[in-house]
Amino acid sequence: MSLHLHHLAGCTPEPIAGYLKALGVHRAVAHQADRGARTRWNSGRFELVTSLDRDGLTRFFLEAYAPSPIIAPWNGGSGFYPKDTKDGIEPLSSSPADRFAAYREAIAAGRAIVAARAESPKGEEKLEMIRACRRAWPEAMLAWLDAAVVLAGDVARYPALLGTGGNDGRLDFTNNRMQRVVELIDPATGDPRPAARPLLAAALFGEPAPGLERRAVGQFLPGNAGGPNQASGYMGESLVNPWDFVLLLEGALLLPVAAVRRLESSGLVQAAAPFAVRARAGGYASACAVDEGNQRGEQWMPLWDGAATLAEVRALFAEGRLVASANKRQAGHAIDAARAVSGLGVARGVREFVRFGYIERNGQANLAVPLGRWTVEAGDRAGAPERSRLLDEIDPWVEGLRSVSQGDGAPAALGRALRRVEAAMLAVCRDVSPERWQRLLLGLAEAESALVSRPKVAAAAPWLGPIPPLSPAWWRAADDGSAELRIAAAIASQTGPVGRAGANEIGPIRAHCLPLDPRSGFRRLAYGAEGLMRDPRVVWTGRDLADDLAAVAQRRIIEAPLHGAHAFPLRGRAYASLDDVALFLDGALDEARISGLSRAFMAVEWKGTPRPSRAPRAERPSALHALFRLAYTPDAVNPSPAAGRSGAESDLSPIEPRLDPAPLRLLVAGRLHDAGAAAVRTLTAAGARPKLRLVAGSPELARRLAAALAIPVAPDDLVKLLGLVCKPAGPTVKDAPSTPPPATPTMSE
Repeated sequence: MSLHLHHLAGCTPEPIAGYLKALGVHRAVAHQADRGARTRWNSGRFELVTSLDRDGLTRFFLEAYAPSPIIAPWNGGSGFYPKDTKDGIEPLSSSPADRFAAYREAIAAGRAIVAARAESPKGEEKLEMIRACRRAWPEAMLAWLDAAVVLAGDVARYPALLGTGGNDGRLDFTNNRMQRVVELIDPATGDPRPAARPLLAAALFGEPAPGLERRAVGQFLPGNAGGPNQASGYMGESLVNPWDFVLLLEGALLLPVAAVRRLESSGLVQAAAPFAVRARAGGYASACAVDEGNQRGEQWMPLWDGAATLAEVRALFAEGRLVASANKRQAGHAIDAARAVSGLGVARGVREFVRFGYIERNGQANLAVPLGRWTVEAGDRAGAPERSRLLDEIDPWVEGLRSVSQGDGAPAALGRALRRVEAAMLAVCRDVSPERWQRLLLGLAEAESALVSRPKVAAAAPWLGPIPPLSPAWWRAADDGSAELRIAAAIASQTGPVGRAGANEIGPIRAHCLPLDPRSGFRRLAYGAEGLMRDPRVVWTGRDLADDLAAVAQRRIIEAPLHGAHAFPLRGRAYASLDDVALFLDGALDEARISGLSRAFMAVEWKGTPRPSRAPRAERPSALHALFRLAYTPDAVNPSPAAGRSGAESDLSPIEPRLDPAPLRLLVAGRLHDAGAAAVRTLTAAGARPKLRLVAGSPELARRLAAALAIPVAPDDLVKLLGLVCKPAGPTVKDAPSTPPPATPTMSE
């Protein structure tokens, strides 16, 4: 027996009508013509392998295909009630054709249940009718019931794919389908009508065909639904190929709501359908706040690339689950689905998913909107396991943020920040580039800021708190080698001096961004009698990075004596290079990005963390930065040979840390000349021999020099700065030179 490969160009993954139509073709052929038929998706095109050649396939649908009986007597407009349209149900119920025998029996069974009712049932009566259908209907009709209705206790619920039990508002899918069947096939004889052949070629092979009629299409074909901008004029008609509607409902029978998924769907029936999840308004261009209220959810339709039998396709949809994380948790929403698709829990040869959202568009019409395709990656590729672990760290916090953002009185800014976070999470699932991770970190920082900027909202959710502790892998994932990232990591890594009295009470630099409770190890927000505590230590505003860093440095100097600290109480566990600092002093960096990344990196557990990559050194340190940096060090700067130095560096005098507030105060005031003189005095008192005696510069430079004190540099770089602005240790009396020293230089930047 020879096999034939058919490229069904008319069966496309988008819109959902094309996808369901492809399933319907496979189901019809495998049930009624060739049980060994196989299908696959290849480069966005549906392919059918069967013993039927093209002529045989066409003859099957035109002359032998028996449409599966699909009825919904519980719905108004289904054709079973006096006021309903009878154009489809009456001819089929009286058709003598063998191909409509199952339909005749189904219609008779539906009429027996409807009996003498004059209108469709409501409430408990509707539920009882659905139960009666399940008890009385033959096996052939239960596939439709399993796909369209879920009996959950004392209520009937409906998966979003088929509207509300087979209808969408006033449009009943089942009655509409019967009408389309009658348009294609003469019920009196069972023969195809003249227009059926070219319309079938259009439906299967994508060939152009005349004769499309104005018909309702429901949510399945948004592009043909009619309305504004749907044609060359101002308004377009709702045009549909009858074969499309007949076959798409045939394909919908392959998507039952399985009992195992109902148990795992957390009460949301839409999420109990195959590959269905709760909606998230992110990851597509038209996302908006209104989409957050979407209760119909999303469905991620699989595209398999291996030739599969109908039994294998049926098994795929019968399981129909996505596993979202390393703990084997079923995907509950779109972000979970994206994580699963990106490599953690998809099997059975699926290589791509099409994401559909059942959302309001075109006024208040509910449409199955294509939201993009997602390629499946193997679990050991593209860093999928680590990506999942990182997202696991923030999952509970993001879900808590969602709960707070939907509460009464929640600020709109919090909802916007949440959507940015979720959009960034979806982007990371698609591409693990450092830029995507940085966008997610910036979104987390924005959301945290929006939360604490509304003290009453934060106080109403004390269980939420700031961004949760993050592992060091976050900065590794975000490391793009930029100066902005290195400076942000250096700023965020700072804490109090190790080993000094009261170091734990001074806490990390994060305590100057958020009101944190020292009793929790600075991990939780601090609350007072009136809600979120107003903490004078919080000086980071997020508006200007230089002002924030200078304010942090000033606050640290104020607090240091209160806790017994005698050195500058900011110790970095990651360092910026001197070149990075020089770029900051020049104003050549993206400071908004540094500020946001710093805020997010403050949640990283920096203890024992390898430091971010250092840039290749161009060796362009600033002498002015050296002068003020050496005046504020957390530890002694020791250039002696015992510390591993050699040459000229070992001739420099070590300096002990001092805590003189005057240079910093003068820098913040813009008085660079006076600040330089004060710094020279501080270094001289610390045991150094500064080369500089006079400095000058703009108030803006002074402000940036003050801010640079809150950007830690490595101990080796401090020694280099010492050699840049200080003389070697003075000679003994017997070695004193007989000639006077050269004139002291001046420095101006």
